[in-house]
Amino acid sequence: MPSSRSVSTIEELDCYLVGGAVRDQLLGISENSDRDWVVVGATPEIMLSLGFKKVGLDFPVFLHPKSHEEYALARTERKSGRGYKGFVVDTSSDVTLEQDLYRRDLTVNSMAIASDGTLIDPYGGKSDLENGLLRHVSEHFVEDPLRVLRVARFAARLFSKGFIVDRPTLELMRAISDSGELSDLAAERVWQEVQTALGENNPSVFFNVLHVCGALERLFPELQELYDNTDSASASHVFEALDHAARISNDVAHRFAVITYLIGKQKSSGNFADNDSSESEALDTVRVFCERLKVQVKFKTLSVQIVRYADQVGRIKELSTEEIVDMIRGLDGLRNRAQFERFLSTCSTVLKTRSITATEVESAISSLNLFRDQISNVDAHALSKIYSSDNLRIQVRLAQIAAIEQIR
Repeated sequence: MPSSRSVSTIEELDCYLVGGAVRDQLLGISENSDRDWVVVGATPEIMLSLGFKKVGLDFPVFLHPKSHEEYALARTERKSGRGYKGFVVDTSSDVTLEQDLYRRDLTVNSMAIASDGTLIDPYGGKSDLENGLLRHVSEHFVEDPLRVLRVARFAARLFSKGFIVDRPTLELMRAISDSGELSDLAAERVWQEVQTALGENNPSVFFNVLHVCGALERLFPELQELYDNTDSASASHVFEALDHAARISNDVAHRFAVITYLIGKQKSSGNFADNDSSESEALDTVRVFCERLKVQVKFKTLSVQIVRYADQVGRIKELSTEEIVDMIRGLDGLRNRAQFERFLSTCSTVLKTRSITATEVESAISSLNLFRDQISNVDAHALSKIYSSDNLRIQVRLAQIAAIEQIR
């Protein structure tokens, strides 16, 4: 459709369903409710005149006035610099659908469905779906370093359906890793891919693919150390634990906490309960890891708490009453009940990835919850009328210890 052509209705636009929605439709996957569209032969002015709302910053993407689904003008991209933003984008009205599909990452993501239901598959995506292959569309794959993470994520998502990454594609992913361009990726984009991958049924595949193509050591050196380690915290153990957590809980924060817990164990050489220096190193490593990825506060808070206290919860029967009180206070369990319960839930998932039985884990969690409720009955306000401010904190702690002793 030439740009000069007058378009008076949305129905006159030359639109195609593209990308993941097409792939998942052919695979019989219904969970993906997001549908993306490409519009061929239009201009931004035409889209706006039909009531679409522009939302794209780097290239024209518009929201449908009724469905609010995304409609992007067909485009091509030319590499102009480093990183995933180093492109010159052409969205002129003479860009064809085939040209738009050619610039995409994988053949299984480079199919389209026309308004009459016709499948448009110029690069063999349907055949690759049938053969379980994740294969790059063209040599231009190497121009966008973010594709390394995307392919690893698709590998995790489609692992249960027997998909593997095509060897030549893995070689291109390694070339990207070796180029150093992964360092150009914004932390927020990396974390977005990690967070999405953690939501899959087999999240370990994501990290394993990154390891195979050399990206893990560049993006997540803390995890690479787990691969390099030959003791009980080896990579196989780590990622078995991660997939086990995925079977236990759908909460991505729980799954992320398993990773940070094992990173902490790696730094502490096992149990650091009685080693302040080792504990400090583990906590510092996990904080740096979270800060570098720019994870949300809830992820970082949980991760630090898990690294600090999960092992203590697991052996709560061996702890002194003083240690239990200090743990609850350290978790801010009296003032922030919601966060404390979130810790308990996450801790339950993490501990169940170890050799501790589910019954033992639930017993430990139940005990800690009971102790928290018990010391919450201590009336600090009443004690403040008896003791000076200098002694109040000490006296409150002693009263909390006594309260737990009553039920142990």
